Amino acid sequence: VYDFSSGFLPNGVFQRLLCLCVELSSRSGGNTNLKLYENFASMELEKGVIHLFEKKESQTISVYVEDDSSAGKVLTVIQSMLLKVNHDVMGAGLISETYVENAVTKELVSLSEAQQQMLSPWFHSENQQETEKTYTQKSDLDSFLESLS
Repeated sequence: VYDFSSGFLPNGVFQRLLCLCVELSSRSGGNTNLKLYENFASMELEKGVIHLFEKKESQTISVYVEDDSSAGKVLTVIQSMLLKVNHDVMGAGLISETYVENAVTKELVSLSEAQQQMLSPWFHSENQQETEKTYTQKSDLDSFLESLS
């Protein structure tokens, strides 16, 4: 869950995130089960099905991963995409908190807490930091999407 309630979630951020997801999905041939709605999307991404849901009232974007084995990679990809949108479009003005589900307790925990505890299925390696570094080095869309593949 990406929580923007400490600031606000501007119109268009969710749509830009969807565009990046759809483009990455199409590059890997995963657009066969694509479903897009005003505030919801379902698609294949990183060899698994994900669902994105924008809740305007609570200023959040939720990402649901059907296959736990791809959860860590999907987290890294979505984090990087939101970072790109924030820097390229929002002038680094988006403020959000990230939460992931603890698979045992089914409660949401902060990303930093999950990383410290190496909560499965979200963390198994240092992939997240590497992807964020890649983004800062490559700013054009093609290079960015290639770095996520």
